[in-house]
Amino acid sequence: MKSDIQSINEDISEIKHILHELILHHDAGEMMKLSNRSLHRFLQDEPDIYTLDDAKVVYRFKKQYQ
Repeated sequence: MKSDIQSINEDISEIKHILHELILHHDAGEMMKLSNRSLHRFLQDEPDIYTLDDAKVVYRFKKQYQ
């Protein structure tokens, strides 16, 4: 009986850990969404630092040297 209780306690501890990780993951995602929404208006008029052509050059360079 004691071993069953110990096993249950270990399982509960593991479940608590998993739930904690899920909550942290969910909270991080929500914070990123909020940040994206709040910064959207501020950043929409800012020029892009890199263009699509810049990204194509980097991709071609990496692909060439792999």
